[in-house]
Amino acid sequence: MKKILLEPTLSKCVETLAKERYWSLVDEYGRRIGKEGALEDLEWEIETLRTFLEHMDVAQYRRLTEAHLEQGRKVRLVLEMTDEGVVHARVQA
Repeated sequence: MKKILLEPTLSKCVETLAKERYWSLVDEYGRRIGKEGALEDLEWEIETLRTFLEHMDVAQYRRLTEAHLEQGRKVRLVLEMTDEGVVHARVQA
């Protein structure tokens, strides 16, 4: 299963990172469409981030990751999408 790793800091939360990465990928997709090369990986990552931002409790994941950061721990949010299109998120500290 493919994964997206977001590594927030005290100055950049998981929501900001997800939005920045999402729009960066959308821009890249727009530049590459019509050219040779598979876009499936880009499409997968765009869809995973879109689902996270639009349908999941982003504020909850922000609170969880910030709690670890405030205690001085490094933290990551791992996003995975199943073959059925279900996105799972988990915090790794």
